[in-house]
Amino acid sequence: MRIAFVTQWFPPERGTLVSAAVADGLASRGHEVDVVTGFPNYPTGKIHPDYPLRPYRRDEPAERVTVHRGPLYPSHNANPVQRIANYTSFAVSSAWTSRRRIRRPDVWLTYSSPATAAVAAATAPRRLRAPSCLIIQDLWPDSVTESGFVGGRLGRGMENALTRFCEWTYRRSDAIGVISPGMRHILIDRGVPPWKIHDTPNWIDDAHLRPEQTTDREQRDILGLPAGRLFMFAGNLGELQGLEPLVEAFAQCPAAQLVLVGDGVAKPDLQRICAEQRLPNVHFAPPQDISQIGRYIAASDVQIVSLKDTPLLRATMPSKVQASLAAGRPVLAHAPGDVADLVVGAGAGLAASSGDVERTTAAIRQFCAVDADQLRQWGQAARRCYDERFSPAAGVRRLEDMLVAAIDSRRAHVRRPDRDPTGAAA
Repeated sequence: MRIAFVTQWFPPERGTLVSAAVADGLASRGHEVDVVTGFPNYPTGKIHPDYPLRPYRRDEPAERVTVHRGPLYPSHNANPVQRIANYTSFAVSSAWTSRRRIRRPDVWLTYSSPATAAVAAATAPRRLRAPSCLIIQDLWPDSVTESGFVGGRLGRGMENALTRFCEWTYRRSDAIGVISPGMRHILIDRGVPPWKIHDTPNWIDDAHLRPEQTTDREQRDILGLPAGRLFMFAGNLGELQGLEPLVEAFAQCPAAQLVLVGDGVAKPDLQRICAEQRLPNVHFAPPQDISQIGRYIAASDVQIVSLKDTPLLRATMPSKVQASLAAGRPVLAHAPGDVADLVVGAGAGLAASSGDVERTTAAIRQFCAVDADQLRQWGQAARRCYDERFSPAAGVRRLEDMLVAAIDSRRAHVRRPDRDPTGAAA
C-alpha cells in the first residue's frame, strides 16, 4: 500500500518513538510511507538548528519512507494562544503540504495528537481521497480542558467547538485505532460504532533500550547518576504527569534515589520544590536523545510511569509504558486506570494511586525492601509482556490489519450504502 501518514511529531524531536515506529514498521512490511509532518520544535518550542524553518523540506530517512515537512508556528509553552497557533498552523500546513507534495495514497493514517492533525485527511481534494484511519493517542477535547490551559467562557466555548470537530473527524474516518481498553469504552459512549474501533496499542523498537553490556554501577558512574536503589522517570515533565506528589513521596523515602530525566513546563516548579525542601535524593538530568536514553534506563532499578488521576488519563497508555517494559525494568505505576491494571496484571511491578502520597510512599519503600532477585523477576515479567503485546512484530500486524479493514470498509460502503461494514442494516 501507499500510505499517507500525518503526524505533527516526528524525529528528530524527542518523545517520537511511536510515530517513528509506525513509519519504519509499515515500511518494513513493504509499504510506501509518505510522512507529512512539521519542522521539529518539541519539547522546547524552538526550531531544531539542523532544520531551519522554510516552506517545504523533503527527506528520505529510510527505504520506502519519505518525509514531507511543512512550516508551523513553533511553541510548546503554557501560553494557550501560542499553543493553539502551533496546533492550527500544523493543521493548515499539513493540508497544504499534502495537496502539493504527495501522490494519491491507498489509505490515510493520522496520528491523532493533537486532534487537529486530522484536517489533512478529512479535507483532501478528490484526487487525494482514500480511506482514512485515526490512531487516537489523546482524547480531545478532554486533553485540552483537563490541562487547565483555558478556562471560563472561552474554555467552555472551545470545548464545545472541539467536541463537534472530533465528532466530525470520527464520522469521516473508516477506522479508528485506540491505545487502551478504556479509550474504546469512551468512544463507544460518545457514539462511535464499535465495528469502527480497532485495538492498536503503541509499540516501540527496543534497539535503543539494549545498550552495551555494562554493570549498573559502571553505567551510573559514566552517566553521573547516584548510588542506591535508583528510580527513574524519563520523559515530558508536564502538568498531566502529576510529578509533584511523586516528589513529595520521595521526600519521605531518603534511602530511595529519584532521577527525573527530561524537560517540560512543570520542571521549574519541581526544581523549586526540591530546592526549598532541600531534597538530596531527587535529581534532575537533561533530556536525552534516543541514542542515549537506553543507557539511562539500563542504569536504573525501577522505571516510573506517572499520570494524574483524571477520567481522561485513566484511559490512556503512554509510550513510556512500552519503553519501560521493553527495557526489562520493574515499573512503578504512579498512575490510574489502564496503566496500573497492565503493570500489576503483568506482574511487572507495583501501582499506587497518583496523588496519593501515602500509598506511593509505601510502594517506594516496598521496592527498596525487596532483594535483587525480586527486582529481576519483575523485570523479566515486564519483558515478557512487551514481547507478547508491544513488540514491533505484534504492533505492525495490528496496524496493518486496521488499514486493510478501512479499505474494505470503504468498499463495502460503496457497494451497500444502506449497510455498515459488519453487514448489519443501517
